[in-house]
Amino acid sequence: MRNKLRSAIKAINYESITTAAVLGMAAPVFAQDAGPIEEVTVTGIRSSLTQSIDKKRDANAVVDAITAEDIGKFPDKNVADSLSRITGIGVSREFGEGEKITVRGASPSTNRTLLNGQSVASADWFILDVPSRSFNYTLLPSALVSSLEVYKSPVASMDEGSLGGTVVLTTRRPLDLPANAVSVKVEGQYSETSGETDPQLSAMYSWKNDDETIGLLVSGVSQQRKVVREGVEILGWRDTGGVKVPSHIGVPRFEQERDRQTVFASAQFAPSENLDFTLNVLKSKMDSNNHNQNWLIFPNNEATEALTDPTVWTSSTVEDGNLVAASVATGGSTEFDFINRRSSTETQSVDLDINYLSDSLNVHAQIGSTDAKGGTYREASYSALPINDIGYSFDLRGTPELETTVDSSDPSAFAPGWIWGGKKPTTDKETYAQVDFELPIEAGVFTAIKTGIKLRDAERTQERAVFSWHGPNTIDEDNVSGSYLDHVFATCTTFEVCGLGVGTPESIDVLASGNMTEQMYHDQAAFEEIAFVGLDGVPADYAVSLELAQNWEVSEKINALYVQGDFEGDGFRGNMGVRYVSTKQTSGGYEFSDDSWGFYTIDREWLTPSSLEWVTTDNSYSEILPSFNVAFDLNADQILRFSSARVMSRQNWNDISASESFGSLNQAAPAGTRSNPLLNPQIADQFDISWEWYFDDASLLSATYFFKDIKSYRSYVFDTSPRYNEETEEFVDVTFQQPVNGLGGTTDGLELSYQQGFGDFGVVANYTYTNATNEQERDETSPGSGLVEGTSDHMMNLTGYYENDVLSARLMYNYRTEWYKGLHFNGDELWNDAFGQWDASFSYNVTDNVSLSLEAINLLNEEVIEYNTDKARVMSLYQNGRRIVAGVSINF
Repeated sequence: MRNKLRSAIKAINYESITTAAVLGMAAPVFAQDAGPIEEVTVTGIRSSLTQSIDKKRDANAVVDAITAEDIGKFPDKNVADSLSRITGIGVSREFGEGEKITVRGASPSTNRTLLNGQSVASADWFILDVPSRSFNYTLLPSALVSSLEVYKSPVASMDEGSLGGTVVLTTRRPLDLPANAVSVKVEGQYSETSGETDPQLSAMYSWKNDDETIGLLVSGVSQQRKVVREGVEILGWRDTGGVKVPSHIGVPRFEQERDRQTVFASAQFAPSENLDFTLNVLKSKMDSNNHNQNWLIFPNNEATEALTDPTVWTSSTVEDGNLVAASVATGGSTEFDFINRRSSTETQSVDLDINYLSDSLNVHAQIGSTDAKGGTYREASYSALPINDIGYSFDLRGTPELETTVDSSDPSAFAPGWIWGGKKPTTDKETYAQVDFELPIEAGVFTAIKTGIKLRDAERTQERAVFSWHGPNTIDEDNVSGSYLDHVFATCTTFEVCGLGVGTPESIDVLASGNMTEQMYHDQAAFEEIAFVGLDGVPADYAVSLELAQNWEVSEKINALYVQGDFEGDGFRGNMGVRYVSTKQTSGGYEFSDDSWGFYTIDREWLTPSSLEWVTTDNSYSEILPSFNVAFDLNADQILRFSSARVMSRQNWNDISASESFGSLNQAAPAGTRSNPLLNPQIADQFDISWEWYFDDASLLSATYFFKDIKSYRSYVFDTSPRYNEETEEFVDVTFQQPVNGLGGTTDGLELSYQQGFGDFGVVANYTYTNATNEQERDETSPGSGLVEGTSDHMMNLTGYYENDVLSARLMYNYRTEWYKGLHFNGDELWNDAFGQWDASFSYNVTDNVSLSLEAINLLNEEVIEYNTDKARVMSLYQNGRRIVAGVSINF
């Protein structure tokens, strides 16, 4: 029955949905008149739940909301963690903190986040991230937001660009707050993995004059955190002789010093009751310097040799076509990598919002800009090789067991093998201007006509340069022969000689056994001294070359206009409209000959392609996006909603750039990615029907069925081309994947939500079932085929709370089943296993103005597990640890 319903919905002509819905308004209304609702004043958790319910109830679309007080009660330090409490939303918790969201099975890059109705530029700090359309929520602390709303069904007056949902964040305004309002919160956050306690501080001051015509608000957040993530990584599975073999197996330890500083200011001027000006300024920066060490073995290299010499393995175990255990007595391929990165990300926005209200016409205008920059601005990394020939063994079944015949905690057992580095900064910019008009009317059921126009001009760039310590003229040849890299090799005969390895650290705290978890701890400062200052009286030097295929720029000009009609009648209300959007994209990148191996040295004579030209590719498209929303008051407490719309999502910036990248060439069958500037957007027709029962104060029972007909998913084509390996000075064949517009599919699901108070106690629970299908045929030899990114079949949230005049407490559980995360940078399909997390928060009111708080995140220290399609092919096992936050809040 359910499949028949989905087929019937998909078969309906989209335009007929909107037409039928409009004609339906003329039919007799079966709803009863909604009687007056008694207003009850409540505070604390119940107050915030009531406000959130009121926003949902009054909305003219399918909307979920969280208010400021509710955010303040969550153990969340950024908005993504707060959003995870909403039905239908899944969050990826990279490095233990929420970063990106999925909505109703739509991947992070196909959802939008708006701050006060506008885009916020975002740039990632991590060098392995690629510029996408997803917003990185680590830049946006929850303390800056007064409310957030998730629009799951669009309205014509709202920006397009989302397949799943649009998150609308609203900041506080000074004229809405009491004069001289002050809020200060001081906290200490203990992280189990690092063993350190870091300071957290947020403060806000708001002022307005006696006439309430001028207001000023300043808010700031300072959050520091030492991040330590330890785990087991398998950096790819390769088909070798018909068997899936792990390419690299490593035990990494990642450390990062995060320092996030955010300032928000708002100034309001209301010279009359009809006119209001608001200027909002946001600036947020996170320093995110990091280093990572990883002791690696390379089973695929041995497996390739074993095709002609079976004696390479002293033992091996293959289960269901996967090499899950093996050992080699001698001649094993190994490498100890130490990666040091100076990274940061920052964003800023300046926005002027103007509103004029009158009985005959309302006018809204907004103009502003937002820009971000981020990435790795300096990388200096090196690999260490065992001095003596070694063997190794591994067993990935159950708790992994990883052994080598060398003591990886001994710096005297390793010598430098290679030094590499570079930088990869990115930028994101957008300027915008819009004007909206609302004309109150009385024309049948229609109460207002809205229309407007918006212009957006965006640009995204990526620069990629590599540092080569082995390049020419990197040393004073009168004193020392060769390159600076040769000098390092000759001087640092072992890691112990140059102080690059420091003693024996504590065991890498992972669910693994074997001596690979006992490692020397590398001295980051000592290595950066060698890389950037000098060694043994010889100044450090390196050649700087652009990696031409990874330097690109994409510009985008978007013009949009809309017409929307709001209607209301006896027991019903809603809106209908259409949005027209045109998009012009220009992707620029280098076109070059391959005689310099894809590099162009910019600081000295070395690598210069004989042919080098900046070329651009243009792409343009336009879309007509109708939408319709209607809510029927079945009685005083129940609402039935219908909505239908056509939605669109533009492709990832990196996917439409003129770029190419590939992973390590020191392995068998290396893989890479290549972009496609001619990709068209994803289009979907969607339909929602929901029932909401507000059966008591701060109480709700609701059910929503949603359906999306996706017109095109991203697919991939593959080709193989040779690329130059600097270290071995030879060309290596690389298999590249390139995105194309593929076949479509459908997504449908059910959202259930329940919340209710029982005296001082209460419960909030929601569950989402999502079924997403891709019409492309599933072919496991073609990575990504037939899969849908970001979709968990089941997601749930459960919160129990207690609150009286003095004490409030919450215990929360958030869970989602496994989901496909897309293609790994090595070309493998990457899945995240099911993940559930328990959190808790407590607060105690010392006085009316002072309260104490205690919060706990990831109480059970859940492990993050990633795998390559088959759960036996583990890709990573990470532990992010527990965090405990204690603080004091002062409000007056």
